[in-house]
Amino acid sequence: MRSVYLTALFLLLSYFGFGQKFQIPDSLKTKSFEELFKLCISDKPDSPTFFTYTSTLLSKAKEGKDNIEIAKGYMSISYNYLNDVPVRLAYLDSSISISKGLKHKRYPAISYSIKGGVYKQTKEYNKSIDSYLEALEYSRKANNLFLYYITKHNIATLKQQIGEFQEAAKIFKEVLKYEEENNIKREEHYTSMLQLSITFRQLQLIDSSSYYNKKGIKQSLKDSMDIYYYFVLNEGINLYHKKQYKASLDSINKGMFFLEKYYPNSILKVSGYLYLAKLNRKFNDSKNSLKYLRILDETAKSGYVYLEMREGYKMLIDYYKSENDKDKQLYYINKLLSADSILDKQYKNLNKKIIKEFDTPNLLREKEELIVSLEAEKGVSAKTIAIISLLLVLSLGGVSYYYYNQRRYKKRFLQLVETNARQSKFKEKPPKNKTEISSINPETLEHLLSQLQLFEERQGYLSSKINSKDLAKSFGSNSSYLSLVINTYKKKSLSQYLNDLRIDFAVEKLQSDARFRKYTIKAIAQEVGFKTAEAFAKTFYKKTGIYPSYFIKKLEKQSSGTST
Repeated sequence: MRSVYLTALFLLLSYFGFGQKFQIPDSLKTKSFEELFKLCISDKPDSPTFFTYTSTLLSKAKEGKDNIEIAKGYMSISYNYLNDVPVRLAYLDSSISISKGLKHKRYPAISYSIKGGVYKQTKEYNKSIDSYLEALEYSRKANNLFLYYITKHNIATLKQQIGEFQEAAKIFKEVLKYEEENNIKREEHYTSMLQLSITFRQLQLIDSSSYYNKKGIKQSLKDSMDIYYYFVLNEGINLYHKKQYKASLDSINKGMFFLEKYYPNSILKVSGYLYLAKLNRKFNDSKNSLKYLRILDETAKSGYVYLEMREGYKMLIDYYKSENDKDKQLYYINKLLSADSILDKQYKNLNKKIIKEFDTPNLLREKEELIVSLEAEKGVSAKTIAIISLLLVLSLGGVSYYYYNQRRYKKRFLQLVETNARQSKFKEKPPKNKTEISSINPETLEHLLSQLQLFEERQGYLSSKINSKDLAKSFGSNSSYLSLVINTYKKKSLSQYLNDLRIDFAVEKLQSDARFRKYTIKAIAQEVGFKTAEAFAKTFYKKTGIYPSYFIKKLEKQSSGTST
């Protein structure tokens, strides 16, 4: 609560008091807003003149009571506080607040986009995506396509970071297409190309990744762009996968030398260290391999944990296992479990398959064996063992619950595929209690039953625009009679009746049509009459006990001959 109060107070002081304290230098008094803004973007945030330029811009904007220029001033001055996140966010919030209702082409969209980047740096990913979505909406409304696609790029990097590589690649391709069609050759274009290449590599589509690396190397070298070294490094990793180890080492070293010198905080360096460790292991240089793995571990100590670090910890565990160093082996098993915990906390939607890349149950069993061994060798205290055992039980409990769910889903899947007849199909089974249905004369009842039979045979339920009034009208009846017949004969509402038919149809078509299984969940939902993917998935789970994505995955495994 105190932090909220301080932020609000800061915003008030920055708006009403800032311009009174800063004295505009004589050399800048005659400069226009446009000239001042150009001075800001041509300078560096860490230079003394940058503060003067941004402060002058904000002060002159306040004097002229020009809200857009004030918003621009707050946004610009926020760059003076790259290392002071609360203050930077406060200035960005001021920029957003003053420009929100002005329907400007760039504001507040650009301030929201920058805010999303700040939250991404501080690993507050929920807040980051919220800010990016606001930027996306404002830029879309203002028809600012350039900013719109930059924001989509930023969202794709978040998806890439949490392991949603397919989705990330799809967005990067969309952004790259826009940039190429509009001849945008700025740094943003090269970044989109690089990220698409990295995402293809993460998807193990090495040839596709190399295509964009080579394209990026050629163009960035021609335009003298520093990003050239990123493409070289990324292609070096591809060369490792192509088993061209000498060429891989040369390219990675070339890229890493530049990044370590000029861009020490680059995320791509994490991948570089991992593959330098792998390459040195290939060349039987365990000393250098170990050096790079330890650098990876040091990166984790700084508070940043990335997916590539998991493989590094696995290599460290294997190395110390081969050396019979149980202390170090246990140490790095704990580091890997800790990294998984951080990743799961940071990225709640992290793919479970990635989390389980190093088999967690086996890892925990190995940990238990090492603890027992070390106890015998070193006499570990009873208290320490009790604490570790408790943690082990809790960890195994989580793993057991996961596997329990997997077994439950598998059982439901098998039950579902073995059911040949549709269970929700309308049948003219006389109800036990005819009291309410007796209000409908026999001829009308017979007519409604036959119409419903035709409705099912013609698959009318696949339309998403059905409502009781229109359906009853098409049957030459009314909605009250129709609902009563369905309630009496099927013991369910019209909505449930339609949804059950749709789910039965989806189950049957997914089993019989391999091409249909390639559709996205959203496309399948629309095909069978649901308006949204969420509604389809929820109804599918309610009726079958499993989600459609799981059902499709198991069907694909079954059709390829893999055991379900």
